[in-house]
Amino acid sequence: MEEFNVNFKNLKVEQLGFVYKDIEKQAKIFEELFNMPKFAIIPETTQVVKYRGKDSKVNTKIALSRQFNIQIELIQLIEGESVFKEFLDQGREGLHHVSLFIENIDSYIEYFEKRGIEKIYSGSIGKQTYAYFDTEEILGMFLEVQETRKRRKKTT
Repeated sequence: MEEFNVNFKNLKVEQLGFVYKDIEKQAKIFEELFNMPKFAIIPETTQVVKYRGKDSKVNTKIALSRQFNIQIELIQLIEGESVFKEFLDQGREGLHHVSLFIENIDSYIEYFEKRGIEKIYSGSIGKQTYAYFDTEEILGMFLEVQETRKRRKKTT
């Protein structure tokens, strides 16, 4: 099997993820302070994720907008054990992660894990699959990769 190499030259940050206790309040601050387009507030979503090797039921509320071709994601934890709860329990709010939209997520997971960078949180919503890596010590924040899985064509 050919070794997979991450070529950061061709990758770009597609999303900045922020965690707050109240995303509706924070969305208004972003909109007014940075003249951002109105955030779309996604209703609460409950999903089962992998968190530090165990299944965890997590409920979040998310707000999305765009600024300078970067998606801005605001995450509010409603309940559940997660990287978001860890962050809030440390008394923190604000920038939590950067996200790269990639293809072949499994190769990225393998690439980082071979280098001792642990996947600590993962799951999927619809066709979107994501994984967070513990890069806080090296980057000061988490790194997320996301892949939109393409629908498989039916063969007849």
